[in-house]
Amino acid sequence: MPKRRTIPTLENLCLDNVAENMKSLWVKFYSMEAKLARNHDHDTITGPFSMLAGSLLEELLETLQESRLLTPSILHILLLPQLRSLDLNDCASYVGDTLTHTITVRCKNLSSLTLRYCNQIHADALVELVKALPFLAKLNLSSTQCNTQVLSTIRSFCPEIKELDIMKCKKLSPDSLLHLVYDPVAGSYCCQSLQTLKADGLMPTTDAQSLLSVLVFVLLALPRLTYLYHKFVPQAVCLIYDQEFPGARMPAEFPSLEEVAQYRTSTHPNEGSGRFTLPLREIELVPSSLLPKIGAVCPHLSVISMTLRDSWDLDQYVLPWRNLTFLNLGTDERMDLKELLPVTANIGTQLKCLSLRGFIFKDELTFHTLLSQCPNLLKFQFLFPSPGRNGCQSQPWNEARARNLRFPPLQFPDLVNFFLMYHEFGTPLPSLYKVVLGNILESVFKYSPCLEILHLFFLPFPLDEAFQKALKPPSTALQSLQELELVRARISIRTIGLLVFSENQLCILSLKKCFHIRRADCNELLQRVKEENLQVIIMQE
Repeated sequence: MPKRRTIPTLENLCLDNVAENMKSLWVKFYSMEAKLARNHDHDTITGPFSMLAGSLLEELLETLQESRLLTPSILHILLLPQLRSLDLNDCASYVGDTLTHTITVRCKNLSSLTLRYCNQIHADALVELVKALPFLAKLNLSSTQCNTQVLSTIRSFCPEIKELDIMKCKKLSPDSLLHLVYDPVAGSYCCQSLQTLKADGLMPTTDAQSLLSVLVFVLLALPRLTYLYHKFVPQAVCLIYDQEFPGARMPAEFPSLEEVAQYRTSTHPNEGSGRFTLPLREIELVPSSLLPKIGAVCPHLSVISMTLRDSWDLDQYVLPWRNLTFLNLGTDERMDLKELLPVTANIGTQLKCLSLRGFIFKDELTFHTLLSQCPNLLKFQFLFPSPGRNGCQSQPWNEARARNLRFPPLQFPDLVNFFLMYHEFGTPLPSLYKVVLGNILESVFKYSPCLEILHLFFLPFPLDEAFQKALKPPSTALQSLQELELVRARISIRTIGLLVFSENQLCILSLKKCFHIRRADCNELLQRVKEENLQVIIMQE
């Protein structure tokens, strides 16, 4: 049964009370202090929270944001030296140069700062802010007025920077990235601790080749870079494989790609023989034709995302990646899931996350076989269309014959998140497909003791049987379940009641467009949940 509502801790009660009275009491108290010290700098007046521990201060800010009670004046009071982490994404509309100056003066100990969408802060104010934050390890400036000067300042004043997000910053050009990783005056490579750089949205000012050259420069110049987010990264990696450096033109004050390559070789003598290997762990949007070269340059990949457009021997290219744990594959060509069986046969046991989109399975048993080869999954996602364009089954199975089939149970001891979606809801599934999918779901329910999140969308067959078989006493199925989202599910209120009042950790239950459940029945269920004081939110649309 879901957790019963518990009495809040004294700490949470105090924080909630402070949040509720912030505007009517604490802002007035702060204003009074400011008036008494009218001859002092306004930013030196810290108000009544200067003695609050940094962790509690961060919790109070989070509580105010969740309750939509945070205002500029309240935020001004809470910008204090003990803050280590500050996220202003949810209040970006009123964060401008004035508040930025307050952060600059008061919050010099920040190690993490998020200013996503804070586009009212001028670049000069960002420069002064960055200069004042030498301990920054994580900085998010996406969709701001960040420009080349800001990146140069990060290079010079933030030696510990490890994560930087500058996506969709319109004032940046590809050459701006060069100023982040190299100091033309000192003639030195910088930001050598940078591990994650998100620069998507940065587009070429002249031609795509200039952008590719900059990405190659960054990849070679940053020895610890494990994640570079930009859609042209696969092509840049291939240029490094081909070593097409001589023809690339760089701005006059920066080294040529050949010189950067020499620098890379001098700092990585183990690479030898002119072959470069990068520490990248994740690459997205990989064209399948580039996979062999990417595999050679990036042997440590753990996450790869790609769209397949034809049938080919994918297995021979992913087999060497012994660190690969997350495979995200899609197809726009209705490829058969059978094409992936050699891959999962070889590396299925090492996969922790598997996401598949658009694959059909003409052989009804292929899906079951594929899952049986991936027993160690933490997360699985599958969006699948009808097996045939007209919904016809490949063999004339009848309902009775389909129901006599027996499948060995699938066991997922570590599975936490399971998502299954049929995205051709108007097209019926043949009987055997329904039986196969029903058996798979029953196995997932019964033999996934760690399952916390379950999403089932548009499945065109009743779900009652799979749930009821799994929950039949003395079952221990779904005891870890916390979130269940059903969209257009063919499920009865009896099964929903069984789920809600079974032994589990359920706190969110979404029944979107579940038209088999009447509003009156749902209201009756809500009333019982309230009477038993259960901590579960039930939503129906």
